[in-house]
Amino acid sequence: MKEYKFIHQKLVPIKKDTDFEELLNSYAKMGWEVVNAFVHRGIVKAVLVRDKKEE
Repeated sequence: MKEYKFIHQKLVPIKKDTDFEELLNSYAKMGWEVVNAFVHRGIVKAVLVRDKKEE
């Protein structure tokens, strides 16, 4: 089973591209992969996915 996460620029202040890259890398360390990334009205958004951890 998969789980998805939606992140966008408003949650975390992003001053430059490397800031968003660092944010994505921090999620990658937790097992998240980018499915889609886009800009809407000047705000960077991304959809992430990972295998859901069994509890």
